[in-house]
Amino acid sequence: MPGIMRVQRPFLVAIWILLLCPQSSPTSIGHPLPIPLKDNLFSPPSESNTPEMIKDKPSLSVPVKSSQEETDYYDDYFFSTDSQETPHYPQTPPPHCDYHHCHHLQVPCEELRKARGCLCPGITSSKVAPEAPRLQTIHISEAGASLHWCAPSSLVEKYHVIYQVVGEASASSPALNSTFRLTTISGLLPNKQYLFCVVASNKAGHSPTDDGQQEHGPCRQVHTPSHQMSYVYVAAGLAAALVLVVISALVWHFCIRRKKHLLHGSRDNILDGEPGLDGTTNSSFRNEEQL
Repeated sequence: MPGIMRVQRPFLVAIWILLLCPQSSPTSIGHPLPIPLKDNLFSPPSESNTPEMIKDKPSLSVPVKSSQEETDYYDDYFFSTDSQETPHYPQTPPPHCDYHHCHHLQVPCEELRKARGCLCPGITSSKVAPEAPRLQTIHISEAGASLHWCAPSSLVEKYHVIYQVVGEASASSPALNSTFRLTTISGLLPNKQYLFCVVASNKAGHSPTDDGQQEHGPCRQVHTPSHQMSYVYVAAGLAAALVLVVISALVWHFCIRRKKHLLHGSRDNILDGEPGLDGTTNSSFRNEEQL
């Protein structure tokens, strides 16, 4: 009996709870049906049987662009992606500028590049001191020198020519702008050993020099010729003496010839002459000749 009572108690409690709940329409779970929505989630079946989205809710589809917008977009895309997607064909590089390191009064290559769109040879920047110029030729006289050099592959603002008698103090020429490749030095002493150096400079410093023994370095040792004025005077004296000798010989020759002519005479002066040491004239000789 006690076991039967334990089983029936929960059952009786459940019956009592059901009797106390309010009556409602029966459902499969004992709860009233929910109120139906005004708009159905799906439209009535159509021929295509394709579901239709709810009209009141916003659509999540991407807005469609017009044909003109699409054209502009693809045009922009074409130009922006052309370098990445389209193959590049080899193009002819720009020509080299007509720039020569050794030409006197040469226009700077940077100006040629801006004007013609050409390519310049590589040079160092203004933050680096210039490399040494190359002294090409030097012509020496007893009192002057003419120098010709080539510019370095550096940015040069000006040039100086430094010269000195070997072992003595040095002197410098006036500053020359970057287009110069030729200059003349005067006031040298004859029969002296000189050292000439071409120095390039910019804001970073000066180019190096050497002892003048390198073949194409910035410096050169030369010897000025001896004084030539004495030889000129000697040559002029000899020439004057020769001219005087020739003139004297000609004068003497004409004087001797004239004297002989006066002594021997001619037929006319014999016939018309007066009596003297040479005798008297024969008047009958002329008369006979006329006959």
